[in-house]
This record gives sequence, structure tokens and C-alpha cells, in this order.
Amino acid sequence: MDADEREVSPEQAFSLLGNDTRIGIIQALWKADESLSFSDLHDRVEIRDSGQFNYHLNKLVGLFVRQVDGKYELTFAGSQVIGAILSGTYTQRAETERFELDANCPDCGTELTATYEEERVTIRCETCDEDRSTFGLPPGAFEGRDESELQRTFERWLLNVFSLMADGVCLRCSGKTVGSLITESEYFYSDQEVGIEFVCERCGDRASGNLGTYLLRHPAVVAFHYDHGIDLTKATVWELEWLSGDNERLVSEAPLVAECVVTLDDDELTLTVDEELAVHVEE
Repeated sequence: MDADEREVSPEQAFSLLGNDTRIGIIQALWKADESLSFSDLHDRVEIRDSGQFNYHLNKLVGLFVRQVDGKYELTFAGSQVIGAILSGTYTQRAETERFELDANCPDCGTELTATYEEERVTIRCETCDEDRSTFGLPPGAFEGRDESELQRTFERWLLNVFSLMADGVCLRCSGKTVGSLITESEYFYSDQEVGIEFVCERCGDRASGNLGTYLLRHPAVVAFHYDHGIDLTKATVWELEWLSGDNERLVSEAPLVAECVVTLDDDELTLTVDEELAVHVEE
């Protein structure tokens, strides 16, 4: 079988899911957490007609379901369908929510707020009248979490998405991402003059942030914080003063070179980022 015969068009793939019985089959296999025989699977799906059940099952086999040793189980694509259902990305429209975070603005000390609207989280300082961050988040993230847990969820989601894009992988489509220094963006802070952006070559999805967000996981930055008694795996990043962007500047325009100074107590760590996104630590 050549590549063309193995591929299924988006229209074909999504049309296979447009049926209650087929979704029921996928959900039954997921809940079983093991391979099921035809009769066991039939018993778990609410359809009496064995012929109709067999028809719908065969439509799924090959893409969303596979048959191994006479039993059925989900393929990776089938598991992805379950993930999409549970995340609520395509099935839920969450109500607007607003609450205060257990974190203060590093510039003015005011308690930050989080607003969730149209599947996007906005972290904002009302006193500074400035958004600290904005990013997409599936509605399913709210299920089973209280406000204190959501703060950590927001933080980890944002940082992990940015890290994945920085590692060359698009969260949306798994395509290849490329990064660059940028000097203009609608997501810049009011006085920000340089930032970093990652763009997927396949779907065009993008993630942008200041230099600090990119440098947060650099070994020199992690060690610098650790030496000052700060574990970055547990710290609340919204409260890290040096992440505000005030300590970042454009060093050169041709070629593009930017600098970030991390200040903790009375100590400073200076890092530069070139147009290839290589990081250099000044001694």
C-alpha cells in the first residue's frame, strides 16, 4: 500500500465521527481500558441491531479502531478523539469567569486577576492597566479544579506550550516550529522593545513572549535562582519581577541581538540572545 492509499482526507475522517453509535464505540473502548471482543463491545454500546453495529464498527476500523487477535482497541487517532471530547475544545463553551490570583504584580504589588472568556485566559494587573499574559486554554481544564488549582494550571499550561513551541513542536498540529527575535507584536507590554516568537510552518499557529519566558528554563537561569533559594519548578512566575520585560533591551538591530538582565537580591545575571536564538551568558 503506497502513501496515497494510507491517507484519509479531513472530510472523510471527520465524516466517520458524525454518528452517535460510532462515538459510542470509541467511548466504550476507552472506558474499557482493554481490548474487547465483538460481543463484549456490542454489549457496551446501546444499539440492538447487530448488523448495524457491525457496519458502524467496520467504518472505524483502520483509522480510529484496530483489530488485534480478534479483539478491538483504540488507535492513537481514536485516543486523540477521546482527548478532544474530554478537553471540551469542540463540545463546550465555558462561561466567562473572573477571579483574583494568589499572586501580585511585580511592578506595583496589586493582586493579579485572571479572566477566562472565549476559551482564552488573560492575566491582568488592574492598577497598571496592563495584561501580563494571554493564551488559549480548553474548557475541560476547569473541571475538577478549584481556583487555587487553576492558578497553577494556567501557569504550567502557558510555560509548557511555550517550551514545546521553542523545542520545535506545534501543540496544535505537531508541525515544525521556527523561532525568531521580533521587535513588534500586539502582545508586547507597553514599553517592550524586543521579544521572541515561534511560528508553526504547517498550521501557522504562533506563540510569543518576552525574552524571560524563553530564558526561564536555561540552565544558568535555573541555577541562578536555585543559588538564591528559589526553585523555579515551584515558584509563581507571575511574581518574578525580572520577567516583566523591564530589564530587556535591544542591543543590535543588524544583526538582531537582545539582552536580558536577571536580578535577584543584589546579584545580576546577564544573558544575550542572538537572531539564531542562541543564548550567551556573560561572565
